[in-house]
Amino acid sequence: MKSLLMTFLLCIVHLAAISQHKHRLLVITGGHGFEKVPFYNMMDSLGNFSYDRIEQPKANELIASPEVDRYDALVFYDMNDSITPVQKQAYLRLLQKGKAMVFLHHSLVSYQNWDEFQRIIGGKYYEKATMVNGNSVKSSYQHDVIIPVKIENPAHPITKGLADFEIYDEVYGNFLTGPTIRPLLSTTHPGSSKYIAWTNPFGRSEVLFIQLGHGPEAFGNSNYRNLLRQGIEWSIKRHR
Repeated sequence: MKSLLMTFLLCIVHLAAISQHKHRLLVITGGHGFEKVPFYNMMDSLGNFSYDRIEQPKANELIASPEVDRYDALVFYDMNDSITPVQKQAYLRLLQKGKAMVFLHHSLVSYQNWDEFQRIIGGKYYEKATMVNGNSVKSSYQHDVIIPVKIENPAHPITKGLADFEIYDEVYGNFLTGPTIRPLLSTTHPGSSKYIAWTNPFGRSEVLFIQLGHGPEAFGNSNYRNLLRQGIEWSIKRHR
């Protein structure tokens, strides 16, 4: 009888430990300024996550090391252009294994000279005028605007429970999106490209990109926080 009771108690302890487990994130910044206090206040508000902070270029060194396996998901809020061939292969290897990767806002501008990155993230922001299919393409940005956001796929776990909303944020215009993206959000703002959040399959992963998230007004927006929370949760679950 005592042994049965002990087994029962151990099961309760085990279940309690599971319920208290926090998914571990690596939050990657660097290469672009941002207001750290409201950004990390937002990250703290998301719930069942713990996270480590790291800036570029040290982040890419960690990503190319076995230490990266400690993290359930990588959340990129960087704008980095320095990456070695070994580090490029590390990204590709992780994606072929099925690593959860979430890219936010100005991370779309990273790695202007690494064409494979465009295929990973599902789009490209062109900092300089570039010939693309016979046309000169140069992307743009506009701070401090009210953006109407349309939910393109309300049935997706990332957008579940969200309705169309407005957000005071920054738009990117004339950036390109790839043919494989699966749109989540769009906007009719005249300064923006149409799709502003999507998932994109690459290797055994499905990368999530959310263009929103420039400053404190966005970080404090409840719709944005819910979107980010559900996006990270979906990404971790999708890549277990």
